[in-house]
Amino acid sequence: MTSSASILLIPGEDASWRVWKPRSSGPSEAVDTLADYGDLSKPVLVGLPATACRTLGLMLPQADHAILQDMVAAQLERRGIKGVGGAPPPFRFHVLGHAGPNAIISVDVLAEPFPEELAVSNAENYAAALRLVQLPVGQLVITEEQGELVVAASHQGKLFHSHVFAQRPAEAEQLAQEILFTRLGLESLPGFGTTSGITLVGQWDADVVADLRKVAALPVQMVDRLAPGNVDTRNWTALLPRSVSDARAAAASRRRWLAIGLLVAACYAAAIAFGIFYVRQREAIANDLAAQVEQTAAPAAEVKLTAARWKAMAANLDPKTYPMVVLQQVSELMPPSGINLREYEARQEEIKFRVDARDATTSGLFFEELKKHKNLSRYTWTMPQPQVRDNKTVSCRIQGKLTTP
Repeated sequence: MTSSASILLIPGEDASWRVWKPRSSGPSEAVDTLADYGDLSKPVLVGLPATACRTLGLMLPQADHAILQDMVAAQLERRGIKGVGGAPPPFRFHVLGHAGPNAIISVDVLAEPFPEELAVSNAENYAAALRLVQLPVGQLVITEEQGELVVAASHQGKLFHSHVFAQRPAEAEQLAQEILFTRLGLESLPGFGTTSGITLVGQWDADVVADLRKVAALPVQMVDRLAPGNVDTRNWTALLPRSVSDARAAAASRRRWLAIGLLVAACYAAAIAFGIFYVRQREAIANDLAAQVEQTAAPAAEVKLTAARWKAMAANLDPKTYPMVVLQQVSELMPPSGINLREYEARQEEIKFRVDARDATTSGLFFEELKKHKNLSRYTWTMPQPQVRDNKTVSCRIQGKLTTP
């Protein structure tokens, strides 16, 4: 849908809302709350004040939509903007253009907790209110939304950044300070450009305007209101408060289950006519299968028993753990002289033996060779402190436990 096919609800300067109908040059009516507007003949697009939907301007590397979505979520987290449970809050980003390798991104972020009075189920979609109007190019815009002063900047007339900074009324010095800080922050972004002036929207005190022109160091102009722009929302994703999303999901789930229930009831009514015949046929087949199972029960039990016995004997049939094979491999690791095997005891998962070595170095080298051996490394080897005799020879007890099947 586009704005020409939608009814816009935009916050006014006071607490009310202005209703803009398709192709109208001005608001057709005002309502006190969103819930007071009940015309559902056309989709309703709600423009939220900056207190409920802040807008951030970002410069990010150009990428496809999915990657940009993740980058925007990361930027929100870096700025401490989080939703329920630390998850990203509901947001929608808009690509306004490009500046060299960067994409110019504007992000609408819903406040959480979202104001309950703004969560209306008849809203087709939500957006920042200033995204639905045409902003003066190159100007910082100061407008009033329901008693709050908002400063906004655009890229080629489309909302780039906005935030609330004060309540009405405000002095010229306060306005000038906020303008300066906002201008410095935005102009530091690569590709944003420079600010050529200031636009005040609505009715302003003449003295405040005169003072602002003296201290702002930028041209100041005034306009009565900002007209809705030609906003193409056909490619917009849904930006909805969690309460509205949950309510719509629940309603869709109820409709789906109702449809499923009606379908099941119809199928059940059709199937009941064939139920008795089908059950009798299944009973006959089941009885036949039961008889066949009874005939094969004894042979099947014998096969399972044999399989269990072979499985239990699998470790004993592994040639790598045969005691003589292990003994041979241990003997092969012994040097031609300097170490003698004195005792050897082998079990299925454990090997113990004692050796005499001419010194501790020889026994240590032999122990390291055991641990590095291709087959013997399947064991976890331990060797307590060797016993040193009077003739400087050592006696070592070595134990290996099988750890690798």
